[in-house]
Amino acid sequence: WRKMKSNRFSSTLSIVFFLLTLALALFSWIGSIYGLGEVQSLLSAEGIRWVLGHVVENYVQSPVLGIVLILFMGMGIVLRSGLYDAVKRFASRNKLLSRKERRALTLAVGVLLLYFAMLVMSMFLPWNLYWNITGGWLHSPFSKGLVYLLSIGMGLGGMVYGYVSDTFRRLSDVVEGMSSLIAERSFTFVSLFFIIQFFSSLEYTRLAMNVDDSILRGLYVVSCVFSLFRFDSLRARV
Repeated sequence: WRKMKSNRFSSTLSIVFFLLTLALALFSWIGSIYGLGEVQSLLSAEGIRWVLGHVVENYVQSPVLGIVLILFMGMGIVLRSGLYDAVKRFASRNKLLSRKERRALTLAVGVLLLYFAMLVMSMFLPWNLYWNITGGWLHSPFSKGLVYLLSIGMGLGGMVYGYVSDTFRRLSDVVEGMSSLIAERSFTFVSLFFIIQFFSSLEYTRLAMNVDDSILRGLYVVSCVFSLFRFDSLRARV
């Protein structure tokens, strides 16, 4: 039921942004007819050529798609291993953990703390592995790879918990865990497709050229976050 409700939400979000894109195409056509600034019509021959030439590129080259995929791999291991469920049960204090589960949770938390401690300490090494050539954060390898590092940390914690608690027995279990959340949340990638196409089309038509870029980026981020909504309702399949 929860999965159906989550999929229904994602379906609604996809439909909303599809309709918004259709409305955008209509308004861009009207705007181009009446010469509203530098508006470019999506329904013109040039606009249709742009859509056909960029629809795939806009989607697969969007950083959001890669970020979600990589995060889902690490989160999938956490969910499939039972670590997420164990943390919830420990926090609620209403459901007791078995001795094996407590040991697995303790080791998993210990590995996570050690991993992030080593990550923080490595930032101050003289080799300058993470920062850009000026020693800053912007466009540095660390900022670009932060999502990957977080996913590795989650994956390590989930693997430790899974093997100690006997949820994982083979490496194939880990691989299945990495793909489990992607499969469970497949509707998310459909929603992201329509969100990305809408904002790419909005930029092409120039209908929002008078709107501050930071506002548009904020709306884009919020919309993408909404596509991930209810992922925390998923339960580990032990």
